[in-house]
Amino acid sequence: MGFRREDNHNPWMAYTDLGVALVSLFILAFVAMATLKEQKAEDLTRTEEEVLSCQEEMRKIAAERNALLSQSLKSSIEQGLIALEDGKIQIQASFLFPINGANLTAEGIKVIEGISKGLLDAMAPGDVIMVSGFTDDLPVKNSQNFSNWNLSTERAVSVVKALVAQGFPPERLFAAGFGEHQPKYPNDSEEHRSLNRRVEIGVTPLQMMEKK
Repeated sequence: MGFRREDNHNPWMAYTDLGVALVSLFILAFVAMATLKEQKAEDLTRTEEEVLSCQEEMRKIAAERNALLSQSLKSSIEQGLIALEDGKIQIQASFLFPINGANLTAEGIKVIEGISKGLLDAMAPGDVIMVSGFTDDLPVKNSQNFSNWNLSTERAVSVVKALVAQGFPPERLFAAGFGEHQPKYPNDSEEHRSLNRRVEIGVTPLQMMEKK
């Protein structure tokens, strides 16, 4: 008489093993996600610290340049020919150009000559100079039918050419015209309009320009 071998395999044990495996996978996935999240947080914190450090360094450089510009351009500032605001040289258009004109007057050329050396002294090897032209909101009245865009751009270009004539490297200069679209004051009076008609000269590290 043969003996029947009992099958000790319990189907519930198989389900239990599967459950343990799934839980283990879930735990591993949770740990991996938590680790990745922590790593991303560390990377983000490090990036924020680097940005803040870079911003602080740029503020320091700007403050040093402003102090140097204030000293080197002291004579022109005291004469009221220019103003220094936020590290930018501000020149009223009436000191540089005829009404509705884009060519520098003899007096305008002298103003540029007067600031050239001080501006050169304040430039670091990696700096570039941006010359920006601005107008008021009144239409231009001249024989060339300029728009305010044209007038502001041509004026900026005229100043750039004058700086090149004073020894500035052309590759470190560029011009921009903003027309009437960046006023300092509301165009609601002749005084405000005259202040809006201006040229700004700013010194900018070339590395900042390339990163933008």
